Amino acid sequence: DRCVRTEYWDTAGMEMWRPVIDNALVNAFVRKREWKMALRSLDDLMAGLDEGVNREVEWWCNKDWHGGGPNIVSEVERSQMRQLILPACRVEILSRQLLILLQSGAVPAAETIQKSVRLQVAELQSCQERNRRITSGTATIFGRAARELDLVRAAPHRQMVNDGLLRFARGEHTEAAKCFQDAMTAQRLDVVTSSSASSSATILRTGCPTYKELTNPTIGFSTEHSLLVECLNNLSLCLLYSGSMRTSVAELENWIREDPCQYLTEGVVFNVCTLYELGSEGEACTRRKKLLQRVAKRFYLHDVGVESFRLG
Repeated sequence: DRCVRTEYWDTAGMEMWRPVIDNALVNAFVRKREWKMALRSLDDLMAGLDEGVNREVEWWCNKDWHGGGPNIVSEVERSQMRQLILPACRVEILSRQLLILLQSGAVPAAETIQKSVRLQVAELQSCQERNRRITSGTATIFGRAARELDLVRAAPHRQMVNDGLLRFARGEHTEAAKCFQDAMTAQRLDVVTSSSASSSATILRTGCPTYKELTNPTIGFSTEHSLLVECLNNLSLCLLYSGSMRTSVAELENWIREDPCQYLTEGVVFNVCTLYELGSEGEACTRRKKLLQRVAKRFYLHDVGVESFRLG
């Protein structure tokens, strides 16, 4: 029981794993559709966030970035980093709460959560604006964190995705599609800007835990490196519900052509094949599905299961 406090649990070594455990509990409760328990675990994550952010700041400050030994970081810059990372973490936790509330049908409560998300994103952007000179530099820890920390970079995009989900829940499918399209455009611009600012800003994600996450957990959770695939799936559903099935198919196929390795995921394949079934008949539908399957094999996308192609 997480509420049972033991002497070992109270030690500093165990304390840093508390958010990791809470995050795992959230995922487990969501899979079991235990919404109240998932929300409670998210509240526990939020309650311990200050300590986790302090550990994250110390990790960034103590990492040997240039091979010249530990960095000398002033208390002012440490404070600035806390002001940067804390609202970004709150956006992620609040957004997870919003998703759970939408899944359980509590749309008004989700709208209240979104108001808090907007306040946190405004606080994050205000911090970045105040420290624009530092953020644009490559030599400071603050600037590196502002460019490379997924939670910070994804926060404004997550707000737009949340807006789209809320509009979809209210049946405003055209407006929801616009939100997801705006989020995708903003993310693509962000990638271009980050890459031009610093070659080290592009971080490859394999889906596996990093060494830091396994040996020195700080916040205990993160976010997707990119929300593009999530936006793409949501956009396709919005276009379908608004009666634009051919547009939905064309949109998904264009993204797959652009980068199959990134966008041809299991969810996208399932959605595309479902749309093929709705818009094509007989052999034409089967032919399009098999063509998509050959593309997946050509790019060695073994994580896309055969059942996703709906060929049975």
